[in-house]
Amino acid sequence: MERSIELYSDGRLYEYDGDNAVKVTETQGHVAAVITALTFSTAPTLTVAPSDKQPPEVITPRGSRRINDEGFKLLTTFEGCLLTAYDDSVGVWTIGYGHTEGIHPGMSITQAQAEQFLQKDLEIFESYVEDAVQVDVNEDQFSALVCFCFNVGPGSEGFGGSTLLRKLNAGDFQGAAGQFPRWNKGGGEPLLGLTRRRLAEQALFFSKPWKPFLTYEGDGTTGGQGAAPRTLKLTNPMMQGEDVRQVQEALLKSGLRIGDGADSIFGNATDAAIKQFQKSKGLTDDGIVGARTLQALGL
Repeated sequence: MERSIELYSDGRLYEYDGDNAVKVTETQGHVAAVITALTFSTAPTLTVAPSDKQPPEVITPRGSRRINDEGFKLLTTFEGCLLTAYDDSVGVWTIGYGHTEGIHPGMSITQAQAEQFLQKDLEIFESYVEDAVQVDVNEDQFSALVCFCFNVGPGSEGFGGSTLLRKLNAGDFQGAAGQFPRWNKGGGEPLLGLTRRRLAEQALFFSKPWKPFLTYEGDGTTGGQGAAPRTLKLTNPMMQGEDVRQVQEALLKSGLRIGDGADSIFGNATDAAIKQFQKSKGLTDDGIVGARTLQALGL
């Protein structure tokens, strides 16, 4: 059903799913509350209700899902945290992981308080992701999406308007996951910190280890920006990245099977598939993906 928003004369914003009111925001005349409600709504339209129209009853919203422990660890690993209040350069006093409500100059908090503030601030992102995603996702997938949305923002310029969300809602989970590394740029150039974060979120989406990406070097596609493609092989910890996914996709197109599909992680199943492919092409079946194997794969 199509989402819509209606503003009532008492200042309350009601969000509808078809004919059912699913969310209400008590703005009390505060512009900031209106802006927040609009920013975190998936509704494409806003109308102003007639002054004599009675507000509707709000139905019970969907499950109210929460980010899981791994997602919270990932998010706090990549988000900066300051335990003393600071001016964010536009006059808003901020603390912890970007918390702004009730903050004043000179204020200090503990790490535990910072995490409590973050959990509270995450609620609106969790609700937004749950509303925006129209297919069933598991806890790791949901948590990866919340981490992503918290960083890139909601709405048409962020998660809400992303190809990632469009592919996901079309049921193309692999295609959606392949979009994570594309959001790694600042000023048009890949940033290493964002690349590491996007690949970590992608790994969590696949319920794979994400911590190896804390030391990842590259731009998400090769061993380094502008460098020749890195040589791929089975290692410990396992190699991960967009270049691995591309090799896996090529193997799948050639008719070979990989246990977890194109999950961007060079594990035992990928190693076995590479060796089988190399043998079929008359190459040395050592499982090492160098220039000749890449050429045979069409990459």
